[in-house]
Amino acid sequence: MKNYIGAVITSLYVAAYFLIGPWSSSIDLYINGFLLLAIGIPHGAGDHLIAAKIAQRENLTFHLRPFIVYYLGIMLAYAVLWFVSPLLSFIIFIAISVFHFGDMEDTQPVESTKTWINLVKTVCLGSGILSFILIGHWSEAFEIISSMQVKVPPNLPEFSLFISLLFLILGFQKKNFHPFFNTFFALVIGFFLPLIPAFICYFSCCHAITSFEGMRKHLKMEILELYKKLVPFSAGALLLGMVYMKLVANDLEVYPIFIFLSLLTLPHFLLMHKLIKHPN
Repeated sequence: MKNYIGAVITSLYVAAYFLIGPWSSSIDLYINGFLLLAIGIPHGAGDHLIAAKIAQRENLTFHLRPFIVYYLGIMLAYAVLWFVSPLLSFIIFIAISVFHFGDMEDTQPVESTKTWINLVKTVCLGSGILSFILIGHWSEAFEIISSMQVKVPPNLPEFSLFISLLFLILGFQKKNFHPFFNTFFALVIGFFLPLIPAFICYFSCCHAITSFEGMRKHLKMEILELYKKLVPFSAGALLLGMVYMKLVANDLEVYPIFIFLSLLTLPHFLLMHKLIKHPN
């Protein structure tokens, strides 16, 4: 059961949604907000621990303050790019999301003899995951992406979702049997939810939990010990997010949340890849 937490939580969400709901969007906001704050954001709040571990591994010194300045600098530069060129920023966001989602489905080191094969599998799997969520809820995705000032077609060919499934199949690796099917079932079941719950069920209950476990193993910490270390930086990320939302939108809207997630993801995905895929 523990290997299929994402699929189970998504199933419970769908069951409740159809038995009790459809309910007010505010209820979705509370549920998804809880999952994002409890699991989604904390899984990326350990980047300082990851950077310190990488520095130790490479016999380098690590200082927290310069790291935070560097980290925030990357986020600020990317935020400026969103203002200057939403299209380029969106393309970068899609690219890093595809790579990161596919990359963290497998928390084992990359075999030096299979680097290119692993890269192709990673891109296929990440493409399948992200496109299945977006294409399966395209009318909602279209509104959010359009709000980012990025032009996309309002309608997609009927066979588009089958292409997503093909990418998922091409990204399958036998060694990742349980993580793959946990994600696969969560995606398929989440198809029957609105876009945001479907995305959060995958992001928080599949991707974040798998990444969290990989990080825990490489940092050699117990779950509670690691989670306690993540709380202060999770709070910091939440505070930054609230400030960003206040600056870019007068009312609570969805698209700035995704833009802010992109700012967090840019430095995060590089550190996670180096920690887990190249441990030596």
